[in-house]
Amino acid sequence: MELLINSLPLLGMGAVTTLYLSFAAILLSTALGLAFALCQLYGGLLLRIVVETYLYIMRGVPLLVLLFTMYYAAPYAGMEIDPTTGGIVVIAAYFGAFMTEVFRAAVLSVAVAQWEAGKAIGLTGRRIFTDIIARQAMRVAGPAYVNTCIGVVKGTSLVAIIGLVDLTYVGRQIVERTLAPFEIFGFVALVYFFICYGLSRLGKYLERRLDYVN
Repeated sequence: MELLINSLPLLGMGAVTTLYLSFAAILLSTALGLAFALCQLYGGLLLRIVVETYLYIMRGVPLLVLLFTMYYAAPYAGMEIDPTTGGIVVIAAYFGAFMTEVFRAAVLSVAVAQWEAGKAIGLTGRRIFTDIIARQAMRVAGPAYVNTCIGVVKGTSLVAIIGLVDLTYVGRQIVERTLAPFEIFGFVALVYFFICYGLSRLGKYLERRLDYVN
């Protein structure tokens, strides 16, 4: 216990980095997912082909390999990318592919009759989408979206391999120095659990709010 208490300042700094990475990647992957889902649903043929190619690549290659590729390939391309920015971009690009499918499937789950009803009362296509389709799609997408966000949080643990000092990296460094894995990694696991649990509870709350609004 004394070792854990003495290590709390370092672990706390790592936890802050993990939180920053997680929520930055969630925001960026959400934006990418929404944009690519709309491209798939309403974009032209060429745009849909580009998005489909991106989805197949991202979903077909492990996140670990993508991080290694960014870390080693960027210098050869003449790009200087710090680990924090690179980690956020790669994680967001990877999980953005999964969010694309979540949002696309949610929109497609809304009955076509909803579009027809909107047109019947004189709404424009944009108003139909924002006022009718998107509201119903959000309720459908909620659980899968929250699960993907939890995946993002757990995925950030892999950035330690590219030298980013996050919670996992700090925990590993302390364990290598002290040879006390159970206390340190137990604490690391507990921090990840509470972050993911908090996201899960937030998702439940938003679901209830959406049910109330609708």
